Amino acid sequence: MEKRLIGMEVFVGFVLSILIVSGVFAAKEEIVFEASNGKVTFTHKKHNEILKIECLKCHHTWKQGETTGKLCRECHKAATEGGTPSLKDASHKNCRGCHDEAKKANKAAGPTGCTQCHVKAK
Repeated sequence: MEKRLIGMEVFVGFVLSILIVSGVFAAKEEIVFEASNGKVTFTHKKHNEILKIECLKCHHTWKQGETTGKLCRECHKAATEGGTPSLKDASHKNCRGCHDEAKKANKAAGPTGCTQCHVKAK
């Protein structure tokens, strides 16, 4: 019985290793947010892997080392609720705020203008 259990643990570990190496649990390349004034395409992989932005910079409810947790829209709704800003306000503060900080520091920065992020369908 014990040998069988150890064999199962080794098998599960092997399968998980293959899944991790294959990128099944990797961050999405792009995330698209639908907005009334045009969709916003966020390059998650670029921000995380290339620019080396820590997960906690955006995922502020996560704990250090976590790789999953609440999504923005789970707490940030269409309108401000209590002390929690709306999804729009939170996104503008976090995303545009980070881009503004980079510009002020004379670093490469992402877009800060409305139509640079929000793209309407043609």
